[in-house]
Amino acid sequence: MAIFQKAYCNYSGELSSIYARPLVIFKYSLDTIMNSRLFLSFMVICLLPSFAVMCIIYLHYNFDTLMQLEIPLDELVAIDAQFFASYLLRPQLLFVFALIMFIGPKLISPDFRNSALSLYLSRPITKTSYVVGKLLVLVTLGSLISWIPSTLLILFQAAMVEGPWLSENSHLIFAVISTSMIWILSLSMMSLAISACVKWAPVAGLFFFGIVFVGSGFGALVSELFETWHGKLFSLFDSLDVVVEASFRLEGFSEVSYSAALSVFALLFTFSTLILYRRIRGLEVVS
Repeated sequence: MAIFQKAYCNYSGELSSIYARPLVIFKYSLDTIMNSRLFLSFMVICLLPSFAVMCIIYLHYNFDTLMQLEIPLDELVAIDAQFFASYLLRPQLLFVFALIMFIGPKLISPDFRNSALSLYLSRPITKTSYVVGKLLVLVTLGSLISWIPSTLLILFQAAMVEGPWLSENSHLIFAVISTSMIWILSLSMMSLAISACVKWAPVAGLFFFGIVFVGSGFGALVSELFETWHGKLFSLFDSLDVVVEASFRLEGFSEVSYSAALSVFALLFTFSTLILYRRIRGLEVVS
């Protein structure tokens, strides 16, 4: 066959939708994580608070089992907004923090270390598609251990109790979803930004841990020295408590306002996004 008959030809097949391209990044990143047995064991542990709450709700409406276990009725905890916030959502969000701290730095740093970004971006994949694909991994895994089981347990409680409980407590579903997504998105973007700046995943994980807890310590020091509530804005956990109390309509004791706490997470998300778009590029110039 003549050489000219083997000339390069453009791809003539059907192109995938621009909205489906981040799912390619998501699929292969998730497959890599799910192949770890240690991670699967960790996910099972993350679901223990949900299982414990489900047992409590079941016992609360099963008097025969309570009599067999000799549990007095007056010792049963009330199933209300305080119950779901304290015994379910807060432990779940701590597990979300641990999950993002260990998984997030491993999503981008290997691509930087192995100079793989030029291969990604040479395809019909933009910076946005790449970041969204990586972000979907953390959002999906975080949702599986936070607002998804919480929502199911709220519906389980509504099915067990008699009367219009769900209509009177419909704000709980919005509370668990909104609070979980604020926490997941802000921490995920911060971990991806750190991963884009630090090429070694273990070091990136330490940076993530350090930023959160050093910020909390610095905020406590500022509040103590200057006797002001503004120092609490440096603590993500203090801001999270404010969001939880406001979303669940609890009587909060924090001086930080709900809008100020939301501003902390909004600034964290925005700043992390700017770092990601500054760091992710197809060609790295070495001087």
